[in-house]
Amino acid sequence: MRGSITQLNKKKGCGFIRGEDDCEAYFDLSSLEGIDIRMLSVGDWVEYQENFGAERLRAARVSVVSHTRTETASTP
Repeated sequence: MRGSITQLNKKKGCGFIRGEDDCEAYFDLSSLEGIDIRMLSVGDWVEYQENFGAERLRAARVSVVSHTRTETASTP
């Protein structure tokens, strides 16, 4: 399955991916394969496997397909 990261909380080490099927899957640090969460951004395209957890759809074996970086000016 492929999708894009829609939400990302680097401090908590988790986020959500919206798949091509329009379903949203939760992921955390244990879901990432060879990826440092600090290198991820909202909008990045990833490949993953869907697993059904106790409460929600979970992503497993998440790997980056392409980074979508939108640099914005930061204000102090």
